[in-house]
Amino acid sequence: MKLVYENSRGQAQYKTSSKTLYTQYVGLAHADIIIDLLEKVLPFSEEHSINHMIANLANMQGTFTGAMEFFEKRFYPTMIKNGLRTYAMVVPPDVFTKFAADSLQKTVGGKLDWRMFPSFEEAQEWTDSQVK
Repeated sequence: MKLVYENSRGQAQYKTSSKTLYTQYVGLAHADIIIDLLEKVLPFSEEHSINHMIANLANMQGTFTGAMEFFEKRFYPTMIKNGLRTYAMVVPPDVFTKFAADSLQKTVGGKLDWRMFPSFEEAQEWTDSQVK
């Protein structure tokens, strides 16, 4: 896997063979840190085909609602335009994160195949089944 970008709370990696982007967040959710990471992914998606994405939030605490406008108006529209077809989100048992994920899925989910999973293994298995 190729490291796309890493900051103090997150990491983005790319697997060329499956055209899958993996993001992972650890610790307290901070909108500016999440946006910082994903802002680096956008130009990468212009140069590399990203058809699938797995966002692992299992080790994140709190909610990402402060980044919702960025997700809805910039990140997902750009990623979908650049070829993103599937999105798997690993959600922690935290009720606030699940609520934010549900809200985001309702906004963006109709534009790509979006699923939520309780474990990374399940998200990976589903994503692997979507790789063509």
